Amino acid sequence: MVRIFNHYVSRAGIILLLLEVLALLTAAVLVSLVWLPERRPGQMYLAAALFVAPVAACMAALGMYGQQRCEDAKALLARLLPALVLAYLLHRWLVLLSPAAALRSGLKGAAGDAAWLAFLLGAGGVLLTRMLLFGSRQSRLLSSRVILVGDGMLALECLQLAAAPQGLRQFHVIGCVPVPGENSCVPAGSVLPSGQPLLTLARAYEADEVIVSVIDRRNGAYPVRELLECALGGVQVTDAAQFFEREASQIRVDSLQPS
Repeated sequence: MVRIFNHYVSRAGIILLLLEVLALLTAAVLVSLVWLPERRPGQMYLAAALFVAPVAACMAALGMYGQQRCEDAKALLARLLPALVLAYLLHRWLVLLSPAAALRSGLKGAAGDAAWLAFLLGAGGVLLTRMLLFGSRQSRLLSSRVILVGDGMLALECLQLAAAPQGLRQFHVIGCVPVPGENSCVPAGSVLPSGQPLLTLARAYEADEVIVSVIDRRNGAYPVRELLECALGGVQVTDAAQFFEREASQIRVDSLQPS
């Protein structure tokens, strides 16, 4: 996850945005090449930019790059169609400001307007991109290997959240590191052997993230030094409250720790 202005944006969301911008640019350039062959390259790229920017902005405004759950085709169209309508209206307004950059040929009337064709091709590209990306959700690019520190009730809730299909990003929970003083609530098969340093364990299992799910951190068993070593060693360390906020848009008051 990437934090931008106190908002979490997943790597999958950024990849999805870049792929869809590429699909929209391809649609705009193809329409310009077929319908507007007399255009100079500079005009063609400006027209493509004025087409792509409203579409990407409207899709982002309607939450198509947020933490939504995996959507079927009907739910995806319910978001995509309003975004395209808003983008088309915004595109027409931008065309009024820069008529030379419009996706319009020399013909008169609606037949001379190539913008509708670009929107159709762009919508098809967006749908195809999402279908391919959702179909490859188990790929290493879109999955994250995590280790939970703690094996109590909070760790069990984090384990259940990580196993739920929250969106493009999927989690593979390697296991839970037991902490002295906690009653184990997770399945026995999910408990990792204790005794090894946390950073060594994370590197051995190629973990991308360590989630701290310890309820009571004032009993002296909280592995502060090992978590600091993980953070300095390139392994992301995330608190359970931050994990719930990031992945489920929930503020878990019961998982907050006294400062």
